[in-house]
Amino acid sequence: MINFICRNKYKFILVVFLGLLLVTLTGCRTNTATWQAKPYVDNWAGYAQEFHFENFWEGLWGWPISILSWPIAWICSNIGKGLGNSFFWGILFTTLIVRTLAWPIYSKQNSMSLKMSLMQPEMTRIQRKYGSRKDPQSQQQMQIEMMKLYKKYKISPLGCVGTMFLQFPIFMAMYEVVRRINATSIVNVNGVDVVQYGTFALKNTKIFGYFELNTSFFEAGLIRDKIFAVVLALSFAGMTLLSQKLAQKKPKYVKDYNRNKPSTAQQEQQQKQMKMMNIIMTIMFIFMSLSSTSLALYWLIGSIYQLFQSFIGRKINEINYNKAQKKSTVI
Repeated sequence: MINFICRNKYKFILVVFLGLLLVTLTGCRTNTATWQAKPYVDNWAGYAQEFHFENFWEGLWGWPISILSWPIAWICSNIGKGLGNSFFWGILFTTLIVRTLAWPIYSKQNSMSLKMSLMQPEMTRIQRKYGSRKDPQSQQQMQIEMMKLYKKYKISPLGCVGTMFLQFPIFMAMYEVVRRINATSIVNVNGVDVVQYGTFALKNTKIFGYFELNTSFFEAGLIRDKIFAVVLALSFAGMTLLSQKLAQKKPKYVKDYNRNKPSTAQQEQQQKQMKMMNIIMTIMFIFMSLSSTSLALYWLIGSIYQLFQSFIGRKINEINYNKAQKKSTVI
């Protein structure tokens, strides 16, 4: 079971992530009276309104996201208001701050990748040892040895899923902030409909005073804003594909170890499936980006910063790997 989970961890993570995303986007915001309409009148100002959910499942996902989105909205609003009431600068610096504060979660995942690289030679030996044995006793013994190996390197097969669960509320909280911070409500004052903004609203929604951020490709608007929305969505898609390609690229130390090892048909099939899943996920995010220009900007900034994190993480992994190898040689 452990071996199966680890072999298919990326598929497992993707399925869980998409499931969580679907549940959160469709199920957790069904109560428009308490979750959308009222907070829009005075963004995040009503504690009881913000944390009122219809049922257990809405509260299960809603509470962590609400707790995180409130301070993130405050940070975004204050940064933006301090820089010309700018929505753009608010999104930019808030994204960098949140990503930096969440770095320890990323580092934990990065550390697990290093441990997997260190245990790879021993795992390969076990798989080769029992590769031709299909009887139940041999398969059971292989699972026992694999469990000992994971225990030796202090790796949990579901550890990568755990880090994803920690990242998901942060991802959704930023999503809520970008989507809601400039939302408006129509209030009737003395028979006249008045547009009312929330306390966190950033009314300067132009980027460089030219392109509109608080819009969508699918809404009526200027052609230049639609073109800008497409450029942002495609740029984000390009960064996503680049990140996926770099993530699949093996570090030098792993590459050297596997240089003369031929890839199996199963590995090639898994690579094709993973590639197809990545393409599907990228297409999905393109359509979501086109639905909100500000959301596309946030994702683009985040993906660029993630590349920087990946570069630093790979360097740290390489240093730690070389230290571990020297230590094992001395011992």
